[in-house]
Amino acid sequence: MSTPHIIPSPALPTADGSEVGSGDRPDDRGGVRASRRRIVGVDVARGLALVGMFGAHLLVASGPGFTLSDPSTWLDIVNGRSSILFALLAGVSLALMTGGARNATPDELRTIRLRLVGRGAAIFVIGLVVELLGSGIAVILSLYGVLYILAAFTVHLRTRVLLIAGGALAILGPPLLALIGVLSPDQSGPGLSLVLFGTYPITVWAALLCAGLVIGRLDLTRVKTAVAMLVCGGVVAIGGYALGALLALAQPDAGMSNSSVNSSVSSSSSPFSKSPGEDVDLSGLTCEKGDGIVVCFTPEKASLFGATGGGDEGQSYVERVASQDPAARMLEAITSVSAHSGGVLEVLASGGFAVAVLGLCLILTRYARWVVLPLAAYGAVPLTGYVVQAILIVAGAATWLSNPVLPWIALSLLMMAGALIWTRTLGKGPLERLTARAADAMALTTKSTSKSARKSASTSITEPTAEPTAESAAEEAR
Repeated sequence: MSTPHIIPSPALPTADGSEVGSGDRPDDRGGVRASRRRIVGVDVARGLALVGMFGAHLLVASGPGFTLSDPSTWLDIVNGRSSILFALLAGVSLALMTGGARNATPDELRTIRLRLVGRGAAIFVIGLVVELLGSGIAVILSLYGVLYILAAFTVHLRTRVLLIAGGALAILGPPLLALIGVLSPDQSGPGLSLVLFGTYPITVWAALLCAGLVIGRLDLTRVKTAVAMLVCGGVVAIGGYALGALLALAQPDAGMSNSSVNSSVSSSSSPFSKSPGEDVDLSGLTCEKGDGIVVCFTPEKASLFGATGGGDEGQSYVERVASQDPAARMLEAITSVSAHSGGVLEVLASGGFAVAVLGLCLILTRYARWVVLPLAAYGAVPLTGYVVQAILIVAGAATWLSNPVLPWIALSLLMMAGALIWTRTLGKGPLERLTARAADAMALTTKSTSKSARKSASTSITEPTAEPTAESAAEEAR
């Protein structure tokens, strides 16, 4: 499978501070000239993901789930789907950054991996700092950093291998994770919360990373590619959500999966509706209260929440496992489509939705590029934009007006305008510069050595950044 011819561009940064051009284009004389333009559609899609996550964090939609026939639920589209789009685009950006990894020499591949580990470590630390702000949101950056480190060992793989790995993770991962949760009813620990049982289980996000790496290897400058993504992604999304809705009707009393419950408690983008306490029947349930949150559950699920009561006393391990109905939990892990549930159908449906959005953005930027330029600028500085969002939430942005939708729209427009001014005058965002420096430090590369390496051979493996290094290829002309 051929990849787009990526040319270094000094214009705007991608997801983590690197820069990507949009390929060679024919000049007026019939030859080929190196275009300085970016694949703006990728930036636009990333900007949409940022806007959507900001809306989810501000709780602009806290009612029932998205229903096409009910306009009052349409804002729920930001919940879950925005972060999945963000993760898919991480893989796309990595593919564009490291397009030459599959043809790299061992030394060049080692440099690519070191740079990705350096970026991942920097993003991970930024995520920890954002968590320290106490914004109350489920911060995605920590896992995002882990994905970069994971990508260091996957970017060189063949497309077929990535497809198989991504498919296996998406289809087998959620039910396997549910089974692990049942077999280990008292699981706890920061590592488990980070990669398995938190808001962002690795089975979902690694699958999206693989999908993004495959998509990034396509020729994203072609209209046919964008249309195919829009159509195929839309079909998968509609089919997945429709199937999930039908299966939900068939089993209305199915319990929530562990990952769904954990994400509902820890994420501000909760899929549950808000109801007055007097309208909720709590008979037969065990409830725990803490940090302003009340969690109620049936006695047999008490171990999932660390409850001391709840009927576990005197039960053997086998009885405790059996009481959680492993088969039902695994089945729900397959059929669930609710936001942050981590179910197979959610991965497929929301993943298809993300692919369709990217295809639509690629088409829009081809014919109406200037209209979406502020959104593209916002998507070009995602780390900085994400942290600014967290700071605004800490400052109480959700409470500035009676309706959180109004500050969401106003602040998003202001951030887009600020991003446009910054990128047109200063280039990379401050945090994007930080991750680029971390990559240089990890790989022991400098601006001067990178430039001399690029001058020595025009076909060398280079990273498409303002200071080109040995991470990505200027692919051969197709």
